[in-house]
Amino acid sequence: MLQLLRRHTTASATNDVAQLRARLAAVTAESEHHRRLADERLRLHEADIARIGERLRAEADSRRWCHEFEKAVDALNEQLTVELTHRGWPFLVDTTLTVSLQVAARGDLAAREAALVTLRQAEDQLRQVKGVYVYHTHPEDLTVTARRRSASVTADVQLRIDLSATNERCARTEAVPVIAEAATILGRFPGVTTTVPDAGTFDISPR
Repeated sequence: MLQLLRRHTTASATNDVAQLRARLAAVTAESEHHRRLADERLRLHEADIARIGERLRAEADSRRWCHEFEKAVDALNEQLTVELTHRGWPFLVDTTLTVSLQVAARGDLAAREAALVTLRQAEDQLRQVKGVYVYHTHPEDLTVTARRRSASVTADVQLRIDLSATNERCARTEAVPVIAEAATILGRFPGVTTTVPDAGTFDISPR
């Protein structure tokens, strides 16, 4: 009798475990099903938002409301969970780097000539940076402080950066690393130090 009772108890416990496992598997399967449905709804929702954005951009293009559209989208995106996408617009960013050069030259003319040799080499390298146009620096644009055997020369290196951004604020932000790269290139030349302008001073204009 005792053995029969033990067998019954063991069989009952095994059956309970099997039922619990079956229920857990069913709950897990149902949870996974709902997760997949939620992921699919989110994917469709994001696709709908993208289609709305594309349609609005096409309308803005046809009506020449491009920049007004971007401003409206920026304001609207602050209230959206899934943001409307932007398309980039071409901007021109104008700025000036102040460059100081120490040259081994006597007198004003010799100092200008020596500084221009370095500046021309630097300008050539700056032009290799994508989207960067460098204005030609003229001898009369230099400020020279001559000493007995050397001179300090200050020059304003003017850059124009052609880039694509969603709005003027983004264009200002995206120009910063380009200008930092330009300053790094200038700093590789012996005796040259560069002052990088504040981003707030950039002249931004649509192209």
